[in-house]
Amino acid sequence: MQKFKILILSILFILPSTMFGIVGFGMNLIQDGTKLGGAVNEEGSGLSIATVESFKMEALPAGFGFYGFIDLAGWAIEYENNVVGQKFNFSFSNALSTLEEAPFVWARNSSGVTIKKNIADFSIPLLAKTALSVGVGFMSHSTTPRPSVSMLKDILQADDLTTVSFTADGLESQIVSYLEDNLEKSSGTHAQLGLRFKILVVDAHLNFRYNIAENLYDGSDGYMETQLKLGMGF
Repeated sequence: MQKFKILILSILFILPSTMFGIVGFGMNLIQDGTKLGGAVNEEGSGLSIATVESFKMEALPAGFGFYGFIDLAGWAIEYENNVVGQKFNFSFSNALSTLEEAPFVWARNSSGVTIKKNIADFSIPLLAKTALSVGVGFMSHSTTPRPSVSMLKDILQADDLTTVSFTADGLESQIVSYLEDNLEKSSGTHAQLGLRFKILVVDAHLNFRYNIAENLYDGSDGYMETQLKLGMGF
């Protein structure tokens, strides 16, 4: 056993410094640059109309995740999985009753791969080795649906919401189950510009990313995303 330890230490001593920092992992903090806007969903007409209105998010969606990468000779391939979400309110009304601004949550789960290339290396005195990188990749997204008349019909098991009355608290568990069973799937590509900071084995990344993913936010074909990744590299 002692000879084995000596052998390992000898190999690590002989390996060039460029062989270090080729793998890493850590946590990912995220903020999207786009909010869900307001929307109105209606069914019926006249006295039989039922209306669900979603209100614009007050804050930008934010979340967290994890990542792992392999880095060699200035190129890196990175896998990540993230959860991002934000609260907003919705209301329901029909001819007889109104539900005023009940809380709701929109969330997305995204996973995928990015290939990055260092394009410049420099050092910050007394702090860290730094690299500027560019990257491209692809992501798969699962997002929760917005409130709608059809959602309430499914939850309440009712074909007609003209005379229905309910409270948001009474539907909480059913809404969670509905969201889990009706996730909307999409996929897309992305391009990013990033900075990487290394202090010994501490590894940090600051990425500015543009995601091309249709209809993830209000029918748009893309959105901005800022990521701060903190982990360890070996």
